[in-house]
Amino acid sequence: MKVLLISNYQKGIGGIDAQVKLLHTFLNKEKGISADIFSTKGNPLIRILKWINLLCIVPQYDVLHIHACSYWGMIPVVMGVIAGNFWHKRIVITYHGGEAATFFANHISFVKRWLSRADKVVVLSGFLKDIFNQYDIPCEIVPNIVVLQIRPKREDVIAPKFISIRHLEPLYDIPCVLKAYKQVLEYHPDATLDVLGQGSMREQLEQYVIDNHLTGVRFLGQVSNSQIYEYLNNADILLSAAKADNMPVSLLEAMNAEVLVIASRVGGVPYMINEGKNGLLFESSNSQDLAAKMLWALAHPKEVEEMRISAQVEAKKYTWENVKEKILKLYE
Repeated sequence: MKVLLISNYQKGIGGIDAQVKLLHTFLNKEKGISADIFSTKGNPLIRILKWINLLCIVPQYDVLHIHACSYWGMIPVVMGVIAGNFWHKRIVITYHGGEAATFFANHISFVKRWLSRADKVVVLSGFLKDIFNQYDIPCEIVPNIVVLQIRPKREDVIAPKFISIRHLEPLYDIPCVLKAYKQVLEYHPDATLDVLGQGSMREQLEQYVIDNHLTGVRFLGQVSNSQIYEYLNNADILLSAAKADNMPVSLLEAMNAEVLVIASRVGGVPYMINEGKNGLLFESSNSQDLAAKMLWALAHPKEVEEMRISAQVEAKKYTWENVKEKILKLYE
């Protein structure tokens, strides 16, 4: 079986791109399966040329697995569905992203038109499935994949060592993280915060750190997926303040690394994080609520240790061995 993975792929970037790369790697390790990646990324002219190329190469494949999300993230669907339908190939679409509710409300005719032309539509979580059900769009849940690695044994104590692994864009509300961190510094002046990721807000965020004399903050830029665990191993708490989200892999990686996750209560995150059981949730854009959860965690190491253990057990559900049967069944 030959599978073509189609997406706005860009090598070395997280999110959907990281999932496409992981899927590509694991599929090529399966007996009797080979997979390639086709990127639809580029300016309009480049995309037209790529679409012509796609039409030419699709006959080589048995299955087109398209990875998409809202707005411009639907371009791989349009390109892939036209090519796949023309050559009568099996089409599977995996829909990512936490902005589906707004996008569907404004563009449901467009969404239905293209998703209905696939053989199977996949979503990552119960959150997205609920939205798809509202619009009577059939779908199946197949979660993201996380690579588990052996973690060094952690101490029972929890230190004020924080980490953020999100793009530096408005959607991920890094200012909320910095404002909460500022409050925590008043009680824990030895605290540290590693900010991983790149984006349009970096200069603004760095200036905020300077203006507010925040100590212990490091902006580390874009870090390759293979290096993520090196940074997670040096942190005790991961902070995620996204305004919209679905199933962020950075949270799953932190859970696997026994790093406590404190995340905004948005989108699919509450489907992953059971408040007080395997992590903590706070109200989106509320830096005071986030700071309170950070301070509570530092004051309750025993409860945090129990959450860390539960989180690591939860993360194992997302390994390739536990997900591949669902994916291969879709292809067949």
